[in-house]
Amino acid sequence: MKYHLFSSVYKLMAAFLFGLTLLSCESDDQVPEPDDFEIKSMGLSGVRVNELRLMGDDLYAITGDGIYKSNITSSAPMELVGLKGKNILSAALLSDTELLASFRDAENSVGAEPELYHSTDGGATWETLDNNFGGETPEPIFHFEWNSSQPGVLLGTGYQVVAKSTDKGVTWEPVWGDFDMFANRMRSFINPAKPNDIWAGGQGGIENGYLIHLRDEEEVNFWNDLVPNPTTVKKVAFDTKTPQGIYVGWEGELSRTTNEGQTWETLIDRHEESHFFFGIGFSTADPNLIFTGKWEKTDEPQPLELFYSLDKGNTWEVKNFPQVSYGGIHDLLVKTEAGKERIFVGLDKGGVYEIVMNR
Repeated sequence: MKYHLFSSVYKLMAAFLFGLTLLSCESDDQVPEPDDFEIKSMGLSGVRVNELRLMGDDLYAITGDGIYKSNITSSAPMELVGLKGKNILSAALLSDTELLASFRDAENSVGAEPELYHSTDGGATWETLDNNFGGETPEPIFHFEWNSSQPGVLLGTGYQVVAKSTDKGVTWEPVWGDFDMFANRMRSFINPAKPNDIWAGGQGGIENGYLIHLRDEEEVNFWNDLVPNPTTVKKVAFDTKTPQGIYVGWEGELSRTTNEGQTWETLIDRHEESHFFFGIGFSTADPNLIFTGKWEKTDEPQPLELFYSLDKGNTWEVKNFPQVSYGGIHDLLVKTEAGKERIFVGLDKGGVYEIVMNR
């Protein structure tokens, strides 16, 4: 093309388009390309992962076959911490050496009571911890929640109770609900920007899903009709850049409020497929980048699908990983590093994988 043939108008237009291209390149440099992903197994193939916990650079997998750990700076495979052969529902990492673990017999064997295990040496040895969770009838702790800004208070959830302990799990006092209720388990989550705020939810005895908001241990709100039943709450995650932005993973959908529950909106609807949304994670570099994952209630293989949004959840893309046979996500954690997002997923019978989204 002979540039001397351009009129001044065409030159201006060309300069304008070139400028737009530069701006577009600068913008694209900040946003991941849709296929710029890598995936790597961290081990535990065939193991059901109940939850993931991250303390510093140590990633813990709480599983149906004990507790495992990997140092993510080296991306090493998971290694056994302890409690091999035991179905551990949840763990509280009180320090790098002190851990609590909640056991429930996976087979629901007659006479097999739930247990709490305590370690003060990083999991090298464990002892059974006498405790009163459940009152007169021992009850499993389905989920621990602990905020390091309030180290003296540990939360545990049962069938339909949020209880607290101020002596590291020995004695428990209900904060909401009660022990020995006819219901199907709860989970509770502390807002890191507002540590006096607890969001919790679960499923009642007739498969009715509910969500509660507590502040200073007092009920602020209770919802039992936000989502079509049957449903249950599996995850509550908080937008740390906007403390009133709260995301809830249910059976059937992912929902959001931006005003602490005054109004709600559905972000992903999977009621027809009965997909459960256990994992929700945020980039700490890009406040608009969010990840989530789903699990289908089946013993059969299912695809690993990572949902990600570049606009705070208004629209979503899905990245599939067909090389993973058992891809149902039970938990998901995100660690932002220079130029990439590291997404750790704990799978149902699929072990632990690291997915890297390069930026």
